Amino acid sequence: MTAESRQRCAVARMPFHQFNPFTGRLKQTNHLQPLYPLAPHPLEKAEPPKMLWDSMLTKPAKVGPSVGVARFSKVDPKLLAKYKKFQEPNGIPVYLKGGPMDKVLVGLTFGLIAVGLVQFAEFVYKEANGIKWEK
Repeated sequence: MTAESRQRCAVARMPFHQFNPFTGRLKQTNHLQPLYPLAPHPLEKAEPPKMLWDSMLTKPAKVGPSVGVARFSKVDPKLLAKYKKFQEPNGIPVYLKGGPMDKVLVGLTFGLIAVGLVQFAEFVYKEANGIKWEK
């Protein structure tokens, strides 16, 4: 046996170690490769991607502006008019700036709240005094 072949045999019999995630330690393995089951591969050099053109009319994609550039959207003029109407500092509460329909809705809401409070007070009074509810 030559020295080179003896060295190959020694490397083939040399035990390799593998990390055991359960115990957190290295353990001896009987694999014949140090990186079993993965074989080592040399790193690939970074090369620019090759462009494939299907015809002479094909053009590369255009890159838009960066994210930092602001583009303002078009706002409907009716919506702008409503913005101006509701943002005027004229002392009117915002829930009444919509006109007479808003006044009707606010009055109806306040009325329903008042009825609910009266019924709640009646319930508390009857429960506190032990009065039976009529069916």
